[in-house]
Amino acid sequence: MRAERLLRIVLLLQSRGQATAGVLARDLDVSTRTIQRDMEALSAAGIPVYSTRGGGGGWSLVDSYRNRLTSLTTTEALSLVVGQTGGVMADLGLDDPGEGPILKLLAAVAPTARDRAEHARQRVHVDRSPWGEAASSDPALPSLQQAVFADHLVRLRYGTSRSTVVLAPLGLVCKGTNWYLVALRGADYRTYRVARVHDVTVTDQAFERPADFDLVSHWRETSVRYASAFPRTVVRLRLRGDAVQRAWWVQARERTIGEPGPDGWADVELVLEDEDHALGVIRLLGGDDVIVVSPEGLRDQAVRIARAFAEANATHAAHAGRRGAP
Repeated sequence: MRAERLLRIVLLLQSRGQATAGVLARDLDVSTRTIQRDMEALSAAGIPVYSTRGGGGGWSLVDSYRNRLTSLTTTEALSLVVGQTGGVMADLGLDDPGEGPILKLLAAVAPTARDRAEHARQRVHVDRSPWGEAASSDPALPSLQQAVFADHLVRLRYGTSRSTVVLAPLGLVCKGTNWYLVALRGADYRTYRVARVHDVTVTDQAFERPADFDLVSHWRETSVRYASAFPRTVVRLRLRGDAVQRAWWVQARERTIGEPGPDGWADVELVLEDEDHALGVIRLLGGDDVIVVSPEGLRDQAVRIARAFAEANATHAAHAGRRGAP
Protein backbone atom coordinates (compact mmCIF):
# COMPACT_ATOMS: atom_id res chain seq x y z
CA MET A 1 0.00 0.00 0.00
CA ARG A 2 1.57 3.28 -1.12
CA ALA A 3 0.02 5.40 1.64
CA GLU A 4 1.71 3.23 4.30
CA ARG A 5 5.04 3.42 2.45
CA LEU A 6 4.85 7.24 2.27
CA LEU A 7 4.08 7.31 5.97
CA ARG A 8 7.02 5.06 6.77
CA ILE A 9 9.36 7.25 4.69
CA VAL A 10 8.33 10.26 6.78
CA LEU A 11 8.82 8.28 10.00
CA LEU A 12 12.24 7.00 8.92
CA LEU A 13 13.45 10.47 7.96
CA GLN A 14 12.01 11.86 11.19
CA SER A 15 13.95 9.33 13.29
CA ARG A 16 17.19 9.14 11.27
CA GLY A 17 17.51 12.69 10.06
CA GLN A 18 18.81 11.58 6.66
CA ALA A 19 18.76 8.47 4.47
CA THR A 20 19.78 7.68 0.91
CA ALA A 21 17.30 6.42 -1.66
CA GLY A 22 19.15 3.11 -1.69
CA VAL A 23 18.82 2.63 2.07
CA LEU A 24 15.12 3.54 1.98
CA ALA A 25 14.54 1.19 -0.95
CA ARG A 26 16.20 -1.67 0.96
CA ASP A 27 14.25 -1.01 4.16
CA LEU A 28 10.92 -0.74 2.33
CA ASP A 29 11.59 -3.56 -0.16
CA VAL A 30 11.07 -1.45 -3.29
CA SER A 31 13.28 -0.05 -6.07
CA THR A 32 15.22 3.20 -5.81
CA ARG A 33 13.10 4.51 -8.69
CA THR A 34 9.98 3.92 -6.58
CA ILE A 35 11.56 5.90 -3.73
CA GLN A 36 12.31 8.76 -6.14
CA ARG A 37 8.67 8.81 -7.23
CA ASP A 38 7.55 8.69 -3.59
CA MET A 39 9.73 11.66 -2.75
CA GLU A 40 8.20 13.61 -5.62
CA ALA A 41 4.73 12.71 -4.31
CA LEU A 42 5.63 13.82 -0.77
CA SER A 43 7.03 17.10 -2.02
CA ALA A 44 3.95 17.74 -4.17
CA ALA A 45 1.78 17.08 -1.08
CA GLY A 46 3.64 19.78 0.85
CA ILE A 47 5.93 17.55 2.93
CA PRO A 48 9.28 19.46 3.14
CA VAL A 49 11.71 16.79 1.89
CA TYR A 50 14.94 17.65 0.07
CA SER A 51 18.02 15.82 -1.18
CA THR A 52 21.74 16.61 -0.91
CA ARG A 53 24.41 15.20 -3.20
CA GLY A 54 27.81 13.79 -2.35
CA GLY A 55 29.18 10.96 -0.23
CA GLY A 56 27.31 12.10 2.88
CA GLY A 57 24.16 13.07 1.06
CA GLY A 58 20.66 11.67 1.00
CA TRP A 59 17.06 12.62 1.63
CA SER A 60 16.08 14.71 4.66
CA LEU A 61 13.26 16.75 6.18
CA VAL A 62 13.95 20.47 6.62
CA ASP A 63 15.24 21.33 10.10
CA SER A 64 12.44 23.76 10.75
CA TYR A 65 9.80 21.13 10.08
CA ARG A 66 7.64 20.84 13.18
CA ASN A 67 4.53 18.84 13.73
CA ARG A 68 1.19 20.30 14.54
CA LEU A 69 -0.29 16.90 15.38
CA THR A 70 -0.62 16.67 19.15
CA SER A 71 -2.37 13.31 19.52
CA LEU A 72 -3.04 10.09 17.67
CA THR A 73 -5.53 7.54 18.97
CA THR A 74 -4.90 3.80 18.93
CA THR A 75 -7.55 3.41 16.22
CA GLU A 76 -5.83 6.03 14.06
CA ALA A 77 -2.39 4.55 14.60
CA LEU A 78 -3.64 1.09 13.64
CA SER A 79 -5.39 2.42 10.55
CA LEU A 80 -2.12 3.97 9.42
CA VAL A 81 -0.15 0.76 9.59
CA VAL A 82 -2.74 -1.80 8.48
CA GLY A 83 -4.20 0.36 5.72
CA GLN A 84 -7.83 0.53 4.69
CA THR A 85 -8.23 -3.24 4.34
CA GLY A 86 -11.90 -4.17 4.55
CA GLY A 87 -12.70 -6.11 7.72
CA VAL A 88 -9.33 -5.74 9.46
CA MET A 89 -10.34 -2.88 11.74
CA ALA A 90 -13.65 -4.59 12.48
CA ASP A 91 -11.80 -7.81 13.40
CA LEU A 92 -9.80 -5.80 15.93
CA GLY A 93 -12.97 -4.32 17.41
CA LEU A 94 -12.23 -0.80 16.16
CA ASP A 95 -14.20 1.67 14.06
CA ASP A 96 -12.93 2.48 10.58
CA PRO A 97 -11.62 6.07 10.83
CA GLY A 98 -11.39 6.60 7.07
CA GLU A 99 -8.52 8.35 5.33
CA GLY A 100 -8.31 11.29 7.76
CA PRO A 101 -5.50 9.90 9.95
CA ILE A 102 -3.20 9.25 6.97
CA LEU A 103 -3.73 12.78 5.68
CA LYS A 104 -3.16 14.22 9.16
CA LEU A 105 0.05 12.32 9.69
CA LEU A 106 1.44 13.11 6.26
CA ALA A 107 0.75 16.78 6.97
CA ALA A 108 2.38 16.75 10.39
CA VAL A 109 4.00 13.99 12.48
CA ALA A 110 4.73 14.58 16.16
CA PRO A 111 7.11 12.36 18.16
CA THR A 112 4.21 10.96 20.18
CA ALA A 113 2.34 10.08 16.98
CA ARG A 114 5.47 8.52 15.50
CA ASP A 115 5.92 6.36 18.58
CA ARG A 116 2.32 5.15 18.55
CA ALA A 117 2.39 4.36 14.83
CA GLU A 118 5.64 2.40 15.19
CA HIS A 119 4.24 0.65 18.28
CA ALA A 120 1.26 -0.49 16.20
CA ARG A 121 3.39 -1.45 13.18
CA GLN A 122 5.44 -3.78 15.35
CA ARG A 123 2.31 -5.54 16.59
CA VAL A 124 -0.12 -5.79 13.66
CA HIS A 125 0.78 -6.69 10.08
CA VAL A 126 -1.51 -7.24 7.08
CA ASP A 127 -0.40 -9.67 4.36
CA ARG A 128 -3.15 -9.56 1.73
CA SER A 129 -2.14 -12.56 -0.36
CA PRO A 130 -4.17 -15.62 0.83
CA TRP A 131 -2.89 -19.18 1.31
CA GLY A 132 -6.14 -20.49 -0.14
CA GLU A 133 -7.76 -21.26 3.19
CA ALA A 134 -11.36 -20.43 3.96
CA ALA A 135 -12.04 -17.46 6.21
CA SER A 136 -12.23 -18.41 9.86
CA SER A 137 -13.93 -17.24 13.04
CA ASP A 138 -11.47 -15.79 15.55
CA PRO A 139 -13.16 -15.33 18.97
CA ALA A 140 -9.74 -15.23 20.68
CA LEU A 141 -8.58 -12.22 18.66
CA PRO A 142 -9.70 -9.40 21.04
CA SER A 143 -7.90 -10.96 24.03
CA LEU A 144 -4.76 -11.60 22.00
CA GLN A 145 -4.81 -8.04 20.72
CA GLN A 146 -5.02 -6.77 24.31
CA ALA A 147 -2.05 -8.90 25.33
CA VAL A 148 0.01 -7.94 22.26
CA PHE A 149 -0.40 -4.22 22.88
CA ALA A 150 0.20 -4.50 26.63
CA ASP A 151 3.24 -6.83 26.24
CA HIS A 152 1.69 -9.28 28.73
CA LEU A 153 2.05 -13.05 28.77
CA VAL A 154 -0.98 -15.15 27.78
CA ARG A 155 -2.09 -18.62 28.79
CA LEU A 156 -4.09 -20.56 26.20
CA ARG A 157 -4.94 -23.91 24.62
CA TYR A 158 -4.14 -24.55 20.97
CA GLY A 159 -5.90 -26.91 18.60
CA THR A 160 -7.22 -30.09 20.21
CA SER A 161 -4.73 -30.08 23.08
CA ARG A 162 -6.22 -30.17 26.58
CA SER A 163 -3.14 -28.63 28.19
CA THR A 164 -2.35 -24.93 28.28
CA VAL A 165 0.81 -23.10 27.24
CA VAL A 166 2.21 -19.74 28.27
CA LEU A 167 3.31 -17.48 25.41
CA ALA A 168 4.84 -14.04 24.97
CA PRO A 169 2.63 -12.59 22.19
CA LEU A 170 4.71 -10.42 19.85
CA GLY A 171 2.32 -9.58 17.03
CA LEU A 172 -0.77 -10.36 14.98
CA VAL A 173 -0.74 -10.89 11.22
CA CYS A 174 -3.77 -10.82 8.94
CA LYS A 175 -2.94 -13.22 6.10
CA GLY A 176 -5.62 -13.07 3.42
CA THR A 177 -8.78 -13.47 5.52
CA ASN A 178 -7.21 -15.26 8.49
CA TRP A 179 -5.37 -14.06 11.59
CA TYR A 180 -2.11 -15.50 12.96
CA LEU A 181 -0.31 -14.93 16.26
CA VAL A 182 3.49 -14.65 16.32
CA ALA A 183 4.76 -15.44 19.81
CA LEU A 184 7.69 -16.62 21.87
CA ARG A 185 7.30 -19.98 23.56
CA GLY A 186 10.34 -20.14 25.77
CA ALA A 187 13.18 -19.05 23.48
CA ASP A 188 11.50 -20.19 20.24
CA TYR A 189 9.48 -18.09 17.81
CA ARG A 190 6.18 -19.80 16.96
CA THR A 191 3.23 -19.04 14.66
CA TYR A 192 -0.34 -19.93 15.70
CA ARG A 193 -3.56 -19.68 13.72
CA VAL A 194 -5.90 -17.58 15.87
CA ALA A 195 -8.97 -19.61 14.88
CA ARG A 196 -7.41 -22.62 16.67
CA VAL A 197 -6.67 -20.70 19.89
CA HIS A 198 -8.97 -21.41 22.86
CA ASP A 199 -9.44 -20.35 26.48
CA VAL A 200 -7.17 -17.28 26.37
CA THR A 201 -6.20 -15.70 29.67
CA VAL A 202 -4.25 -12.45 29.61
CA THR A 203 -1.97 -12.54 32.64
CA ASP A 204 -0.73 -9.61 34.72
CA GLN A 205 2.86 -10.57 33.99
CA ALA A 206 4.64 -8.27 31.56
CA PHE A 207 7.48 -9.46 29.32
CA GLU A 208 10.30 -7.67 27.51
CA ARG A 209 10.15 -7.79 23.73
CA PRO A 210 13.38 -8.86 21.99
CA ALA A 211 15.18 -5.69 20.96
CA ASP A 212 16.02 -7.03 17.49
CA PHE A 213 12.53 -8.38 16.67
CA ASP A 214 10.68 -6.78 13.73
CA LEU A 215 7.25 -8.26 12.99
CA VAL A 216 7.19 -7.52 9.24
CA SER A 217 10.70 -8.86 8.62
CA HIS A 218 10.04 -11.97 10.72
CA TRP A 219 6.81 -12.71 8.87
CA ARG A 220 8.42 -12.33 5.46
CA GLU A 221 11.23 -14.69 6.41
CA THR A 222 9.05 -17.40 7.94
CA SER A 223 5.75 -17.32 6.00
CA VAL A 224 7.06 -19.32 3.05
CA ARG A 225 8.43 -22.03 5.36
CA TYR A 226 5.20 -22.01 7.37
CA ALA A 227 3.04 -22.39 4.25
CA SER A 228 5.17 -25.25 2.95
CA ALA A 229 4.43 -27.20 6.14
CA PHE A 230 0.69 -27.27 5.40
CA PRO A 231 -0.83 -30.57 4.21
CA ARG A 232 -1.25 -30.59 0.44
CA THR A 233 -3.43 -32.70 -1.82
CA VAL A 234 -3.10 -32.29 -5.59
CA VAL A 235 -6.46 -33.05 -7.22
CA ARG A 236 -6.79 -33.52 -11.00
CA LEU A 237 -10.28 -33.19 -12.43
CA ARG A 238 -12.14 -33.07 -15.73
CA LEU A 239 -14.87 -30.42 -15.66
CA ARG A 240 -17.48 -29.17 -18.08
CA GLY A 241 -20.26 -26.62 -18.20
CA ASP A 242 -20.82 -24.39 -15.17
CA ALA A 243 -18.40 -26.52 -13.10
CA VAL A 244 -15.49 -24.91 -14.97
CA GLN A 245 -16.61 -21.44 -13.84
CA ARG A 246 -17.29 -22.62 -10.28
CA ALA A 247 -13.71 -23.93 -10.10
CA TRP A 248 -12.46 -20.33 -10.12
CA TRP A 249 -14.30 -19.69 -6.85
CA VAL A 250 -12.99 -22.73 -4.99
CA GLN A 251 -10.71 -21.98 -2.04
CA ALA A 252 -7.48 -23.50 -3.36
CA ARG A 253 -3.80 -22.83 -2.68
CA GLU A 254 -3.03 -23.23 -6.36
CA ARG A 255 -5.15 -23.86 -9.44
CA THR A 256 -4.63 -24.57 -13.12
CA ILE A 257 -7.73 -24.48 -15.32
CA GLY A 258 -7.35 -25.44 -18.96
CA GLU A 259 -9.54 -24.44 -21.89
CA PRO A 260 -12.48 -26.77 -22.67
CA GLY A 261 -11.78 -29.12 -25.57
CA PRO A 262 -14.10 -29.95 -28.50
CA ASP A 263 -15.99 -32.32 -26.21
CA GLY A 264 -16.58 -29.52 -23.69
CA TRP A 265 -14.37 -31.02 -20.94
CA ALA A 266 -11.51 -29.00 -19.38
CA ASP A 267 -8.51 -30.33 -17.45
CA VAL A 268 -8.28 -28.78 -13.97
CA GLU A 269 -5.66 -29.15 -11.24
CA LEU A 270 -6.30 -27.88 -7.71
CA VAL A 271 -3.94 -27.90 -4.73
CA LEU A 272 -6.14 -28.36 -1.66
CA GLU A 273 -5.58 -28.90 2.06
CA ASP A 274 -6.58 -32.57 2.33
CA GLU A 275 -8.99 -35.16 0.91
CA ASP A 276 -11.85 -34.04 3.19
CA HIS A 277 -11.50 -30.56 1.73
CA ALA A 278 -11.31 -32.09 -1.75
CA LEU A 279 -14.57 -34.03 -1.24
CA GLY A 280 -16.30 -30.81 -0.25
CA VAL A 281 -14.97 -29.14 -3.40
CA ILE A 282 -16.27 -31.98 -5.59
CA ARG A 283 -19.74 -31.64 -4.06
CA LEU A 284 -19.61 -27.89 -4.70
CA LEU A 285 -18.60 -28.32 -8.35
CA GLY A 286 -21.54 -30.61 -9.15
CA GLY A 287 -22.24 -34.26 -10.03
CA ASP A 288 -22.50 -34.97 -13.77
CA ASP A 289 -20.03 -32.20 -14.67
CA VAL A 290 -17.11 -33.60 -12.63
CA ILE A 291 -14.71 -36.49 -13.27
CA VAL A 292 -12.06 -37.23 -10.62
CA VAL A 293 -8.87 -38.22 -12.43
CA SER A 294 -6.63 -38.46 -9.34
CA PRO A 295 -5.81 -39.27 -6.63
CA GLU A 296 -7.33 -42.73 -6.89
CA GLY A 297 -8.40 -42.83 -3.23
CA LEU A 298 -10.35 -39.61 -3.65
CA ARG A 299 -12.06 -40.99 -6.77
CA ASP A 300 -13.06 -44.13 -4.85
CA GLN A 301 -14.54 -42.02 -2.04
CA ALA A 302 -16.47 -39.89 -4.54
CA VAL A 303 -17.87 -43.05 -6.20
CA ARG A 304 -18.97 -44.48 -2.82
CA ILE A 305 -20.69 -41.24 -1.87
CA ALA A 306 -22.43 -41.02 -5.25
CA ARG A 307 -23.65 -44.62 -5.02
CA ALA A 308 -24.92 -44.12 -1.48
CA PHE A 309 -26.74 -40.97 -2.60
CA ALA A 310 -28.32 -42.75 -5.57
CA GLU A 311 -29.34 -45.77 -3.48
CA ALA A 312 -30.84 -43.63 -0.72
CA ASN A 313 -32.92 -41.67 -3.21
CA ALA A 314 -34.00 -44.81 -5.09
CA THR A 315 -35.14 -46.39 -1.82
CA HIS A 316 -37.04 -43.26 -0.82
CA ALA A 317 -38.72 -43.09 -4.24
CA ALA A 318 -39.75 -46.75 -4.01
CA HIS A 319 -41.26 -46.27 -0.54
CA ALA A 320 -43.03 -43.12 -1.63
CA GLY A 321 -44.45 -44.96 -4.63
CA ARG A 322 -45.81 -47.77 -2.48
CA ARG A 323 -47.41 -45.32 -0.05
CA GLY A 324 -49.09 -43.58 -2.92
CA ALA A 325 -50.38 -46.77 -4.61
CA PRO A 326 -54.12 -47.48 -4.31
